[in-house]
Amino acid sequence: MKAAVLHRYAAPEFGNFVAPDPGAYPDGVAIEVRAATINSIDRVTAAGKHYLSPKTFPVVTGIEGAGVTADNQRVYFGRPIGPYGSMAENTVVPAGFAMPIPDSVDFPVAACLGNSGMAALMPLTDTAQLKPGDNVVLLGGSGVVGRLAIQAARLLGAGSVTVVGRDKAALDATVALGASATVSTEGLSAEQLTAAIREASGGVDVVVDYTWGEPALAAIAAGNPGVHLVQVGDRAGATMALPAQLLRSLGASVTGFMPVHHGPDAMMRAYGQLIAWVQRGDLTVDYELVPLPDVAAAWERSATARHKLVLVP
Repeated sequence: MKAAVLHRYAAPEFGNFVAPDPGAYPDGVAIEVRAATINSIDRVTAAGKHYLSPKTFPVVTGIEGAGVTADNQRVYFGRPIGPYGSMAENTVVPAGFAMPIPDSVDFPVAACLGNSGMAALMPLTDTAQLKPGDNVVLLGGSGVVGRLAIQAARLLGAGSVTVVGRDKAALDATVALGASATVSTEGLSAEQLTAAIREASGGVDVVVDYTWGEPALAAIAAGNPGVHLVQVGDRAGATMALPAQLLRSLGASVTGFMPVHHGPDAMMRAYGQLIAWVQRGDLTVDYELVPLPDVAAAWERSATARHKLVLVP
């Protein structure tokens, strides 16, 4: 079969790979792939910087996608069984990681709502337990996941949704999705950033943090009593100094997030909610279709794209 093949820790290359034999995986689900997303975790894993990084080569890269099972059921899938990944004509996954999708939802949209959708919705619902009226701040919220999180926060009844980032043009574009305010970090000291976030948000109740580093500290400092930061990504730095007195004075909490921490039932529930919003027309997904043979160029562009790049075998 044709696939995006990883021969070493680097970017994958388009080429041939032995197709999976469904008979070799009696507890697995064989899938004909129709769409596969390129995610941040794919790039980190392929670079050898993640605990899921492969130990032997070659392997097919990709953690998720959408396609059709042998009995012609349309599914979203995740966690392919190694050495197979999602960026191929065929793959195989554990039975619990293939979720049915309705006929009214296109395969690319279904694929985009998996890793990105859950990283947008579940920090708000399952981790922070957002209440209607809570003021939400999204750090690094102008990217693919953040743009979904803006819409999710609004649909959940957030009092305000403030997006914090560096790119002013990207920030401005979030207003049409429901951002009530934006804050650019460019040229601001830590104290100025804290003041800007507090003014824009009206005081922070929930922070969904895709950056860590100085923006995270500023967002906590701008918090209301009981502010809860959900840590999802670390694009602004892997470490930071977090003053103990700041946490105690606000009764603040910081919780690390990954969808699997909440279990498969919560993941399926979140995915079902995202699908329902799409079917109602309440949630929009920005994506670009890319032929699988162009994976190398798409891989490079995916690091800075504001929309999801979806490979089509």
